[in-house]
Amino acid sequence: MGVIETNDWLEQHFFNPEHVCGMAYSEDKEGGRFYHYLRRFGMYEPSRATFGFFEELKRQNAWEKIGNIYQKYYNKWKQHKIDIYIFPINPTRQFLEGLKGRSGAAFPKKLFLFLSPTEDEKNWESLFVHEYHHATRMHHYKKDVDHYHLLDSLVFEGLAEQAVQKYCGKEYQSEWVKQYNPDMLRVFWERHYQPNLERKKNHPLHDQLLFGSGPVPPMMGYAIGADLVKGYKGRRPLTVQYSFQIPSEEILANNSRYNPPS
Repeated sequence: MGVIETNDWLEQHFFNPEHVCGMAYSEDKEGGRFYHYLRRFGMYEPSRATFGFFEELKRQNAWEKIGNIYQKYYNKWKQHKIDIYIFPINPTRQFLEGLKGRSGAAFPKKLFLFLSPTEDEKNWESLFVHEYHHATRMHHYKKDVDHYHLLDSLVFEGLAEQAVQKYCGKEYQSEWVKQYNPDMLRVFWERHYQPNLERKKNHPLHDQLLFGSGPVPPMMGYAIGADLVKGYKGRRPLTVQYSFQIPSEEILANNSRYNPPS
């Protein structure tokens, strides 16, 4: 458990990311499909630019520094151990500008972090906090991942960003938190989100609404999730420990900004 030495994997197999993903998946035959999935979240494609990212990440001791960050939050949150896989990010405008050169994917026992070189290590820490919160909530949440619906996904993102604000500061939150004004959020909530809160993860509308597609602006679901969590007014304080297990429905039912679906 802890940071996996993917730097060693990349030294040998940088230009064969399907094989690298097979090593992470523990089944090489699934590597191609898993790589296709991780590319959606920012995993690198082999190129001169991404190899340069890899070289610079090594120079900046990214693997050691992420390990130190993991140990900090493992001790602080007293949560379960996970495997952490670090790879260069895909240097597209979406990932470099829209997501500040950092992205990730979380599973109950694994984190995948896609990084670009940085002079401010808080950028890496804020990504780690966001993704580790996801993994920890998955570990504690009383629902199978396959049964998550859109409301769950919205709340997952909002709670993770609340943790980023608490531990890293507002300036390290994702841009989408402040991208849309409250009136715009409410319009899209009523038109598109409220009628579809029970859409499961395997339904096409789930990802369209979460990430934005068609009439829904980019990352609108993430922004609404953050606003939902801001509006939660429960009887219990929303501590980080409670945020790992609070039901999504409780966030919505005790909300000063949104009304529960009828």
